[in-house]
Amino acid sequence: MPQRSLLTLTKSEVESDGAIVATMHPRASEVAAEILRRGGNAVDAAVAAGFAIGVVEPFNSGLGGIAQLVVREGKTGATAAIDGTSTLPRTLDPAAYRLAAGGTAGMYGWPAVEGDANNTGYRAAAVPGTPGCLVEAHRRFGRLPLDEVMAGAIGLAEDGFDLDWYPALIIAAQQQRLWAYPGTRAAYYRGDGSCHVPALFTASADRFIQRDLAASLRRIAAEGHDGFYRGATARLLAEGMRENGGFIDEDELAAYRVRVWEPGLIGSYRGYETIQAPQNTGAPTALQALRILEGFDLGAAGWGTARALHLLAETFRRVFQDRFAHLADPAFASVPLTGLVCPGYAERRRADIDPERATPTVGPGDPWPFDIGPGVAVPSSRQGGGEGNTTHIVVADRDRTLVSLTSTLGGFFGSAVVVPGLGFPLNNGLTWFDPRPGTVNAIAPGKRILWAGTPTILARDGRPFLAVGAPGARRIMSAVVQVVANIIDHGMGPQEAVSRPRVHCEGPDTVIDSRFGEETIARLREMGHRLYVKVEDLGTSNFARPLAILVDPATGRLRAGVHVYNPATAIGL
Repeated sequence: MPQRSLLTLTKSEVESDGAIVATMHPRASEVAAEILRRGGNAVDAAVAAGFAIGVVEPFNSGLGGIAQLVVREGKTGATAAIDGTSTLPRTLDPAAYRLAAGGTAGMYGWPAVEGDANNTGYRAAAVPGTPGCLVEAHRRFGRLPLDEVMAGAIGLAEDGFDLDWYPALIIAAQQQRLWAYPGTRAAYYRGDGSCHVPALFTASADRFIQRDLAASLRRIAAEGHDGFYRGATARLLAEGMRENGGFIDEDELAAYRVRVWEPGLIGSYRGYETIQAPQNTGAPTALQALRILEGFDLGAAGWGTARALHLLAETFRRVFQDRFAHLADPAFASVPLTGLVCPGYAERRRADIDPERATPTVGPGDPWPFDIGPGVAVPSSRQGGGEGNTTHIVVADRDRTLVSLTSTLGGFFGSAVVVPGLGFPLNNGLTWFDPRPGTVNAIAPGKRILWAGTPTILARDGRPFLAVGAPGARRIMSAVVQVVANIIDHGMGPQEAVSRPRVHCEGPDTVIDSRFGEETIARLREMGHRLYVKVEDLGTSNFARPLAILVDPATGRLRAGVHVYNPATAIGL
C-alpha cells in the first residue's frame, strides 16, 4: 500500500514542585514567570500574562477585548469567577445591521449584514471588558502592585520584541481587512505599507514596537480601572466612535463594571468538583456534557474507539442543540440554566442516545421541568462552529492557587479597528449576535454577549486538581470536556490529554480529526454519523487549542500541557 510522510509534532510536559504558567506565546509566559519569581501569586501572574498576551498576539486578545477569569485559592479553597464580558451599547440601533441579499459572514456563519457592519468597523464593537476583568482580579486577589505586574507587558510594547512566525503570519494574512483603518495600518504595518517579517533563513526578525499601546497600558498601570474607562483612553475611544458612526460613548465606558460570582458555577464529574463562570459562557454547555457522559463508562469504551467517539459526538450534539435553543442573556429571555445543568435532565438526555446508531437530526430537549422557575419559548439560533480567535492562560502557584483565564476579541483583530492613538484593536462583539430579528440572541441595545469561553478549574476532596481552558470558538466547549475526560477517564497526563485528536458536533454534522484513522472513521460512518474529516496543522484550528495544568494527586507536583501547533509555552519554576 502506498505510504506518504505524515507531520507529527509533540511538546514536552513541563513539571514543577513550585509554580507553572502556560500561555499561547512564550513571551507572555516569560512575563508571568518573572512575576512568580518576584513573589507574585497565581492571579498576579495571570494578570501579567493577560496584559502581555495582547501585545504579542494582538489578533487574538488585548485591551479592546473581553475576558473571564476563574480562580480557586490554594490555602482556603475559596472560588470566584470574574466576568469581563460586555453588553451592547445602550445607544445601539438594530436597524444599522440590515441583512444583505444572501450569503453568510463572520465566524459563526450568521446571515450576512450590509457592509459587514456586525463584524468589521466601528459599529461592530461592544464595550471592552478585558481591562476591567484583569484589574478587578488583581484588586481582589493580587499581591504585588499593579504597575509592577504590568511592567512586562509595557516593556514588550514600548521596547518591542523580535517578531516570530505566528503573529507575522496572521498580520500578513489579515492585511486586506485591516488596511481600511488608518490607526490599524499604523499599528501593524511598516511606514511603506509592507508587512513586518519574522526571522527567515539567515535574516533577522523585525523588531515589533507598539508605542501607542504602551501608553494605553501605562494609564491602566497608574490608574487601574479608571485608566481605561475614564480619562484619555476613554476620550480617544469615544471620539473615534463619534467620528465613524459607532455607538460607544464616554458615559458607556464610565458605567462599565465587571461581574463577580462567588463561588461561581459549581458542578461535578465523577466525584471531581468543577468551578466555572455561570452565565453567558460555554460553561453550562460543557457541564451539561460532563453530566451526560458521567452515565457512560468511557474508560471501558477505550480512548479513540468508535464507541467512545460515538458517545462523545451524540452528547455534544444534544448539548449544543440545547444551547442554541435555550441560552441567552437572562435579562432578555427566560433561561433554564438550573435545568440545563441538572443531573436529572442529563439523565433524560442520555436516555435517548442510541449506543449503536447516530441521530443526526435530534433537536433540543425540554429542561424546564428540571428548572426552578417558569419559562417562555424563544426562537433558537443555530449556525456553524466557527474558527474563533481567542487566547487562554492557566497558572498554578506555590500555594496551589489555580487560575484559568480566557480572553478574546471575537474574530481575528476583532472589528479590525485600532482607534488612532490607542494602539489596540476593538472587539467585534456584534459577531456573537444573530442579525435576524426575533431570535433568542438577536441584536438589541444593552444585551449581553453569549460567548464560548469556558475557563475551568477542578478540585477533588478539597484539594486542587486541574486548571484547563482553550481558544477556539464553540469548539472550546467540546475541547475542555475531552481534555477532562482524557485525564479522569483515560488516565492521561496533561500534555497527552491536550495533544490527542478530538471530535466535535453541534448538529447533523460531526467534525473529526484525521488522526483517528480510516478504520475508526469508517466505523462511525457505518453508525450513521455524517463526518467531515479535518487535518490539523500549523495553520488550522479545527478543534480548539487547549492548555492545562494538573496538580498530581499523589505528589502535589505540577504538570502542564500546551497546544502543539502554535507557540504555546509552559514555564515551571
